[in-house]
Amino acid sequence: MKTTKVLIASDFHAPFQDENCLSAMLSFCKWWKPNEIFINGDLLDAYAFARFVKNPETALKAQDEIDEAINILKQIKNVNPQAKICLVRGNHCYRLQKYLWTRAPELSGLRDLTVESLLQLKHLGISYASQGRLEHRGIIIKHGSVVRKHSAYTAKAEYEKEGQSGVSGHTHRLGMYRKDNVNKPHVWIECGCMCKKDMEYMEGEPADWHHGFCVGYFYRDGLFTLIPVPIINNKVLFEGKQF
Repeated sequence: MKTTKVLIASDFHAPFQDENCLSAMLSFCKWWKPNEIFINGDLLDAYAFARFVKNPETALKAQDEIDEAINILKQIKNVNPQAKICLVRGNHCYRLQKYLWTRAPELSGLRDLTVESLLQLKHLGISYASQGRLEHRGIIIKHGSVVRKHSAYTAKAEYEKEGQSGVSGHTHRLGMYRKDNVNKPHVWIECGCMCKKDMEYMEGEPADWHHGFCVGYFYRDGLFTLIPVPIINNKVLFEGKQF
């Protein structure tokens, strides 16, 4: 039975990615060799285009932020050169487009100011899900917009919204919700985050965020399993191995 291995990681928020978590994920990828990789939204933080009050020194470094995001893509590509990679639009990636539409609409039609162009996706051979969601191998992969208070609460809400299995990001939490009905079993995964937990807008408050990602095994007959993979103390433990 042929198996396709899929890895889904979310919320890097470059240039605020957690480098230790990124290193652990890359080591895991090099060993596990996923066939497909989905970066499930918010690769970029788009800090310069946020509405909240910002540190002006950081806000004036939009190009540095984009360069950091490209570097992350290149690292993922380098350890998985044969994998198909797709970037899913997240709400932070969408900040640039909204900024252009509201503050500089005259520039919004320039091809070089799109996310695809700025992140060199075509050059890197990476596809872009510009709607922030897609259906793939019988599940939905989306960045998401729903946020509930606790781990897995959002997974439940996303399942109830979509009515089928899927994976979402956005909450920066890991969680799993399962639902069996008369037709077949369903599962929804919140796939954690890859960013630092001390983001500026948290204002020193402890963040109930979970470092990690999600992996899936998909079979030709439609059978699949999805597994949340936590990163604990900067390490991934999977199938008795440490990365």
